[in-house]
Amino acid sequence: MTQILVLNLGSTSSKIAIYQDNECLFEECIVHDMFLLSQPLAQQAPLRQKCIEQTLEQHQIYLTAINAIACRGGLLKPIVGGTYAVNDKMYTDLENGRYGLHASNLSGMIGYQLGKLYKIPVYTTDPVVIDELIDEVRYTGLPDVSRKSIFHALNHKAVARCYAKNSHKNYEDVNVIVAHMGGGISIAAHRQGRVIDVNEALYGEGPMALTRAGSIPNDLLLQFAQDSNYTVTDMKDYLTRQSGIKAYTGTTDFKALMNQYNTDSTIKQLIDALAIQIAKAIGERAALLKGQVDQIIFTGGISYNQQFISLIQDYIEWIAPITIYAGEYEMTTLAEQAYLAYHQQISINTYR
Repeated sequence: MTQILVLNLGSTSSKIAIYQDNECLFEECIVHDMFLLSQPLAQQAPLRQKCIEQTLEQHQIYLTAINAIACRGGLLKPIVGGTYAVNDKMYTDLENGRYGLHASNLSGMIGYQLGKLYKIPVYTTDPVVIDELIDEVRYTGLPDVSRKSIFHALNHKAVARCYAKNSHKNYEDVNVIVAHMGGGISIAAHRQGRVIDVNEALYGEGPMALTRAGSIPNDLLLQFAQDSNYTVTDMKDYLTRQSGIKAYTGTTDFKALMNQYNTDSTIKQLIDALAIQIAKAIGERAALLKGQVDQIIFTGGISYNQQFISLIQDYIEWIAPITIYAGEYEMTTLAEQAYLAYHQQISINTYR
């Protein structure tokens, strides 16, 4: 039997789990206090690591019995999808924030340190920077600016593989459009195992989302920044944390908003606008796939709301059938891929 520790650290909490082979034996979400969260990421790492070790000990789980560690991927240089060993180079890039500072960096940092301490192999699968874009979609109209690939890669690839497996096919043999809908929204064209186009979800390109503005006409965005006297840093924070549905309603409670859909005309129009924006993005991906789409897959927290899915479906059902994998499959996928890597059943990529 193979025991795997899964680490999935976010901005306010640390999700951990223990899998025995492919069965989850233990899962915990450690919510951290504001003192810890106010520290720079590099200083949070040892504090969060101590919290994780203490939580495991409290449940009589000992790291000496762990065979492999699976970590959520952080901000790294663009790489192709797959499973990677967390090595010195990856750790250094995560710790230094060479490609950006984000709480997800902590998963690999802490996994690496635990791996060294207990001599355990450490893996990460499909980090957010997976870049399989075709060159044509990188162009923006500004020679000095190219589109980047930053999206919910882990969950995208997980649900695409689930659909392929349930259809008795390989992921590399299908064309699917995956729409991950949560705090951020990313909509990708998966062509035969590669994500050839996706909106840059971190800063809100594409549809608006719960806290992200989405794409905005250039002149209006520039005028807004000038009128608000915002710096670039201010704008990044506003566009990713204070915009979208939250800016209109003051809340990110999508379920509560949908409960008002039939009674509040203002809320109804906003929700209809969101559905249309998502449908338009799905149509763009269908065009890139030349209409050869096996399935449209919805995932993420918003996908639990069947009424909202129906609003989008009215616009896109002519493209392809729809499958819903509501929520996220990150922990399970990390464990599964680490199990396969540990037993040398898949290729292990090297981060250079």
